[in-house]
Amino acid sequence: MKNLFLLTIAAISILMLFACAQTPLEDIEFEEDEFTEVPAGTPNIITKEDFPEPLFVESTDGKGLEESEVSEIEPEVFFQSDSKIHSAILVDDGRLYFGTENCKFYAVDIATKEVLWEYDTDVPVETWPVISNGAVIFNAGNILRGLDAASGNEVFWALQPTEKVPRVSDNNFAFNDSYAAVFEDTVYYANLDGDITAVNMDEGDIIWTFPQEEPGLVTSGVNFWDGRIYYVCGGWLCCHDAQTGEPLFRVEINDGVYAPMTIDDGKIYLGGRSCKTYCIDAVSGEVIWSSFSSVPSTWFSGGSVVIGDMLYACTSDEFALVAYDRQTGKFNRLYPTGAHSYTKPVVYGENVIVAATNVYTLNESYVMEFDTKNHTKLWEASLPDCVLSSPSIYQDVLYFGSDSGAVYSIDLKSK
Repeated sequence: MKNLFLLTIAAISILMLFACAQTPLEDIEFEEDEFTEVPAGTPNIITKEDFPEPLFVESTDGKGLEESEVSEIEPEVFFQSDSKIHSAILVDDGRLYFGTENCKFYAVDIATKEVLWEYDTDVPVETWPVISNGAVIFNAGNILRGLDAASGNEVFWALQPTEKVPRVSDNNFAFNDSYAAVFEDTVYYANLDGDITAVNMDEGDIIWTFPQEEPGLVTSGVNFWDGRIYYVCGGWLCCHDAQTGEPLFRVEINDGVYAPMTIDDGKIYLGGRSCKTYCIDAVSGEVIWSSFSSVPSTWFSGGSVVIGDMLYACTSDEFALVAYDRQTGKFNRLYPTGAHSYTKPVVYGENVIVAATNVYTLNESYVMEFDTKNHTKLWEASLPDCVLSSPSIYQDVLYFGSDSGAVYSIDLKSK
């Protein structure tokens, strides 16, 4: 059943690609000798034989929420677009930025709810936009774009050719676009073959590119920390020097990692479909701990956040936010979500806000806030809609997109 759903999403993505095409990519001239192709080098290889023994979670019974009164609330429709919204919502300086499945990218004024500008792309926008130096940056398909945040005018764009078209894995698992990372004036992103590219955002010039020996998909996005970039490709966690592109280490995760990783205090937290969660040293690549669930349908689906000594990770078929001791990997408790959690949780003070959707029906979603100190659910919103858009908070208001094309809002101060 799940494979059928994912194949359907893949087919829809392909149809949307052709429906939205404006300038065929083969008509765009691309000069291949303007950048440095980084050699494969000799990164430190860390295989599963080097991993510590995983912690085995035998049972999660009796380790859920404490009893409490839960408020039922109804989100407001803040803005109505004309297409599904699968991109994350970016909020900055009183504006919402997001992309849609009908190949448009919007900037909406929060005070007036009016569209400030919209930009047409050639493929659906399903990624995590970021903002830096007054530019909104996102990749859609193989093209990396930088738009002036105030006007929507193009600041730069870069293209890395590829053989793949939709971002669908070899086993037909469809997922949102890999997101880019920004540091100072350089943007790092992955094309659909998994090649990593560094782009100067002032001119859009490609600085260097690292081709994968065995083309695969960068499913976790590109992440920057302390002069290094990190991504997962072909079941390996990869680390490169951000300035030169030189590969530093590779860790054999051997897993389909589709959720964004979290890097906190020099540690990388990530997990995939094998029901394991990993904590990895960001400098050496050493696996510090891994936690294995006894429930085979539990997998790390929507990313994680760190609050204090705890790691909170969204899971899919377990329908829960799972809490681990972030230093040891020891299981702490489950926070039931009622549906599949495919979006990254959001931190609000010391609480966690989660969006969950029934991906089989696509018309049943829940958004909720958990009190992590008292282990209670504070409120919940139910929607006859599909929410695959990661939320954002701005001035105590939560914003998230949906398949109905609506951007919903919830005033957190009134809850």
